[in-house]
Amino acid sequence: MKKAYCSALSSATRKALKKIKAADIIVGISSFNNAHTINYVVYQAAKALETYFPERKSVIFVSDGGSTDGTLDVVNAIRLPSKAQLVSTTYVGVSGKGSAVKAIFEAAQLLEAEAVALLDSDLRSITPDWVKLLLSPIFAGAGFVAPLYVRHKYDGTITNFLCYPLTSSLYGKEIRQPIGGDFGLSIEFVQTLLESPLWQTPYVPKFGIDIFETHTALAKEFKVKQAFLGTKIHEPKDPSKHLASMFREVVGSMFTCVENYETSWKKVSGFQKVETVGQKKAFGTPEPVSVDLRNIMETYKKGFENYKKFYQTILPQDLFNKVEKLKKAKPEEFSLSSEAWAKIVYSFLVGFKRCKQFEREYVLDALRVLWIGKVGAFVKEALKLDDFEAERKIRQEMETFRKLRNYLIELY
Repeated sequence: MKKAYCSALSSATRKALKKIKAADIIVGISSFNNAHTINYVVYQAAKALETYFPERKSVIFVSDGGSTDGTLDVVNAIRLPSKAQLVSTTYVGVSGKGSAVKAIFEAAQLLEAEAVALLDSDLRSITPDWVKLLLSPIFAGAGFVAPLYVRHKYDGTITNFLCYPLTSSLYGKEIRQPIGGDFGLSIEFVQTLLESPLWQTPYVPKFGIDIFETHTALAKEFKVKQAFLGTKIHEPKDPSKHLASMFREVVGSMFTCVENYETSWKKVSGFQKVETVGQKKAFGTPEPVSVDLRNIMETYKKGFENYKKFYQTILPQDLFNKVEKLKKAKPEEFSLSSEAWAKIVYSFLVGFKRCKQFEREYVLDALRVLWIGKVGAFVKEALKLDDFEAERKIRQEMETFRKLRNYLIELY
């Protein structure tokens, strides 16, 4: 039986939106304790709307998760440099970014907007051009616009070693930042997302929202583009210290999408680059991301012992031998090949599909330990590489996933 639809908009917010009646553009900003950056993001969005879309009726919609640092006080004190209307609200429902985005989608639906831009609230490098590049392709017929950034070589490790290679390989379209957070969407695509049963998973209402959007756009064959936004400066996190829940939510959402959209990705053949809008002109240097290699290695070694018996059941013997060897490796020998890593991820995809719902969190946590090992191996390998050289190696990881795609299909 289909569960009842639960709105993320409060009745008071609905009343406020009904007074606005309609809008052409919604710029949605999900926030939680971002008082130090939210003013800048809202201001840049408003400036973009005034500069590039002056004839469009626009709403900037801040969807907050109950911030305790005065985020909404900052928002409500902003004087916009445009005619855009500013609406701020605390969303209703499960606490998480996905619920915040759902409220934005519902607002767009209620106002019958033509285009939606989603922006993260911790951005320190956003310019008005970002909003222009995310929205303009939507008005030209695209259904979904993903961001393309310049990032530090150690930033975006869930993206680099899981979301980017797996998503691009399965759907035959190279999407470099499938969980970038800053997206453009058509109202038709928004409606498709709102109708999805995957909101009932434990992942999509949280940090699983971004990969859910990207996989749905590809599986449902919406016209997809990328927008080159230049350097991304935000609040990065050390993979060995800060990303446990995010990993579980993002990868759980992605694996669930792979399962849900199996018919779509299995019929894909070939591979193509996605059209990118925006010029790759001069851009700033990404801020360095600090990672603690010693801590990464120790975290891997301790975590491996917790899941050792499980690894023996889910991995072929040769792969298990490789990850066990990594546990014993000296720093100079700490290495995990792209081929081994791709096969590990594909093995876990199959294990995730076959296990019971209540076991899935355990599967994801076990994979997270191996991912930390992969990140550590890359950090060691990339120590003397600049960001561009490191990017070439990350793309090689994706190419390996592509070459081994049939390995997954045979297992799945």
